[in-house]
Amino acid sequence: MHFRLQKLSLVIVTLVLAACQSAQKVSDPAQLVQSLQQTLPQPADAGTPAPANYLSEQDAVLSALAQNPGFKAQLSDLNLANADIDQASQLANPSLFYAFGAANKPYRYAIEFPIEALWLRPIRTRQMQYQAQATQYQLLQAGFNLIRDTRVAYAQAVIAMEKQARLQQALQLNQAIADLVKKREQLGDISTQEVLLAENEALLSGRDAQLASLDSRLAQTQLMHLIGQAETSKHLALSDALIPACSTVDIAQLKTQALSSRPDILAAEAAVAATRQKRQLTGLNWLNAAVIADATSGETSGHTLAPAIRGSLPLFNQNQAQISRADAELVKAQQTLAAAKVQASLELHSAHLKYQRDCLEWRQLHEQLQPNLAQTQRAAEQAYQHGEIAYLNVLESSKRFIALQLRETQLKADLVGSWSELMRSSSHSPQQQTR
Repeated sequence: MHFRLQKLSLVIVTLVLAACQSAQKVSDPAQLVQSLQQTLPQPADAGTPAPANYLSEQDAVLSALAQNPGFKAQLSDLNLANADIDQASQLANPSLFYAFGAANKPYRYAIEFPIEALWLRPIRTRQMQYQAQATQYQLLQAGFNLIRDTRVAYAQAVIAMEKQARLQQALQLNQAIADLVKKREQLGDISTQEVLLAENEALLSGRDAQLASLDSRLAQTQLMHLIGQAETSKHLALSDALIPACSTVDIAQLKTQALSSRPDILAAEAAVAATRQKRQLTGLNWLNAAVIADATSGETSGHTLAPAIRGSLPLFNQNQAQISRADAELVKAQQTLAAAKVQASLELHSAHLKYQRDCLEWRQLHEQLQPNLAQTQRAAEQAYQHGEIAYLNVLESSKRFIALQLRETQLKADLVGSWSELMRSSSHSPQQQTR
């Protein structure tokens, strides 16, 4: 009998010690931001000191990860998730019942401890850990989204300044054409209607230049607010190294990598695992078992404790409603996981096709259109020098060339956007550190 009591005591002590072990937590906000920073490619000019008051694309991304107000607010969910793990891993305190002034019984009390916590705590803890992992992966995906948005916003700001310069050139050219047309009208070579058309073109170019100036300020304002530097003004520049090289992309490899390690998919998988733990917990937590050391009765001298046990009798229900709900939540989580994989595949294929489209236009513009128009412009200038054509034809040729340069400017932004989206769609989760 004594041996059995010792063995029972050893089992109880083992369960209590196991229950008191600290639970493993997820990364804190600083660690998650650091892991996102480590996924960024090293810039080609990393060893070159940046000029004063200069903001590179890499600096903009790093600033966004560290200072974007919306992302910082989302990162607070990590602290909440770790707090939920702490709460789930805590053991319930024993309860004490004490009665005063009982006749012939100076001490009447009972101590109650819910023993179900000893085997339900690990399940609760695992559930919270999986939920915390889902939160962590969701925030990783939000970080990749922020990186994409910052790169696109940076490119748009730089392109807006470049577009403003191109439209200023177009304005000067259209004004020169309008002046030349007026002189030809005075000589009687052309009609008043052609003069009005040329003047309208100059007015439209002036309007476009003014709007481009406002668009440039708007794009830079949006970028600086996105990276958490709303009160700062810096010069932006998009180096040639940041323009995607239009290299061949193995879509099959990217898809395999994305479907196995994209943070939003990993978050959905963690949600499924958390729901399974909740289903297991729901099937057990209706017992409400507790052990009691009862000294409310017995000897009148006071402190004799009688062992007792308390629990629920499943006469009217066995928690079928909550179990059915947990089953439905598990099915929903599994369907959400399947939908996340389909969405990831769609985003990856769409981004890849857009990137191929922009690369095709980029190559065609540089290999065919620009050389042809440059040759046409040179031929027009030579013909004008030999007196074969009027100067107006030379200006019209230059106007077409500037229009093509404007398209090249916008295509830069499109390329950066499609490449950034492709990288986000194929993003993978970095190795996470746990505390």
